[in-house]
Amino acid sequence: MPFSFSLLASGVYINHSSSSYAIGHSRCYKGHSAPVTALVDKLLVDGESKVLASGGEDCTIRLWSMSTRAKNHPLIATFHGHEKALSFLSVTRHKSSLLVSCSKDSKVKVWDTVAASSGSSSCVGSTHINSSGPPIALKCHESLCYMVAGSEVTAIDLRTMKKASVLALHNHGILSCEMLPSEWLICTGTKDKALLWDIRKGQELPNAVAELHSDGPVTLLHLDPYKVVTGVPSDCEVHVWETRTGELLNTLSCGEPADLGGRSRLSAMAVDGCRIAMAGSSPEGSVFHYRDFVKSSAPVSLPGKEVSRFWRPQFGYNDSDDEE
Repeated sequence: MPFSFSLLASGVYINHSSSSYAIGHSRCYKGHSAPVTALVDKLLVDGESKVLASGGEDCTIRLWSMSTRAKNHPLIATFHGHEKALSFLSVTRHKSSLLVSCSKDSKVKVWDTVAASSGSSSCVGSTHINSSGPPIALKCHESLCYMVAGSEVTAIDLRTMKKASVLALHNHGILSCEMLPSEWLICTGTKDKALLWDIRKGQELPNAVAELHSDGPVTLLHLDPYKVVTGVPSDCEVHVWETRTGELLNTLSCGEPADLGGRSRLSAMAVDGCRIAMAGSSPEGSVFHYRDFVKSSAPVSLPGKEVSRFWRPQFGYNDSDDEE
């Protein structure tokens, strides 16, 4: 049975294993022979057209045209070469037609999506990272690619496919990771804390900027220039920290506290500037909390004379890595 996925107008991706269909303004792409496991973090550019990349358990990468003129035949190419299911896909920031892929065996490949051929000949670079665990995250910045696996964050120079640097957390397995390479910051979640790292070039070793302590495994994480948001599933709370200082600014709950008889759990969170959404479960059923701080006017006091809003301004911040 061919597997497919739908792209909604709102930008939300949903996987399906049934026949192609449409809902509202969604578009369905069908072609993988196994479930889809990875979608590219940014659209590729092919001339004036935008291209979407997907990867699956069938070990293939497929390129799909986003043009309405190609809606009847959107499949552009299929890349073969991986031996395990795809975990992550990312567009290089120094050339918008190059695609980086990472499979569950920590093999990293670079593909030229403009190449006319459809197959392994489109692969222009490959390397394998020895790790003690499966890939956790992948992010590109300029000509570097950061891959997180086991207890290490490895920077790969995509021009040579050689290791540029390695951030190793001794005795700490990485459970989650967010990166802000434009600010030279990486945040890693471990079993009892989140660690914020300064990875600027010229340093012999990465510098731990702050330790953000937690009552449990930090499996949910968000990082931007203004704040770090950490989440622990068992306590159904998220903690907001100042990126620059590591100060704890606020704690937001997604359910009833344990001392009031609540046994809520946090399963997911999403942060977009001044807005945060949290989803979890409670004895009464599923729980969803949405908070919007766009009109927040009371600053959070910090030690000393400085104050912080902890949510970034509604306008003004735009990380170039996220631009289309």
